[in-house]
Amino acid sequence: MVAKQPPQEPINTNTYNCDTVIFDIRRTVLKISPHYWKRNVEFRNSKKKKIRENLIQYLLDDKIIKYFVRQLHRQNPLFEGINSNWPAWKYYAYEPVIDKRNDLTYRMVFFLDDNNPENIGVITVYSCE
Repeated sequence: MVAKQPPQEPINTNTYNCDTVIFDIRRTVLKISPHYWKRNVEFRNSKKKKIRENLIQYLLDDKIIKYFVRQLHRQNPLFEGINSNWPAWKYYAYEPVIDKRNDLTYRMVFFLDDNNPENIGVITVYSCE
């Protein structure tokens, strides 16, 4: 029997240093997948959910995402499910992450990898407006 391999990581993943504790494990690597930008475009174009146009580029800024990830420190994110192709990737959501410069709140969806517990992978951020 062939062992199942993890999904291939996209070659254009942006990787950053971070220092955040989630579930009592220190997370030191933040990976922002291109899927994040794809999902935000889908979210922007959705008829069901509305987001102000001037927030789109703002949400796609890596500095903002790093700022949001710092807010996860010692928080308890909500379990959202498991990747159907790779059970080591567990999905979580946390809200509100708050941008103190304009008092807007967001919901961030991310995954934690059981095989690489230091990693945080960001999937998408939604406006809570």
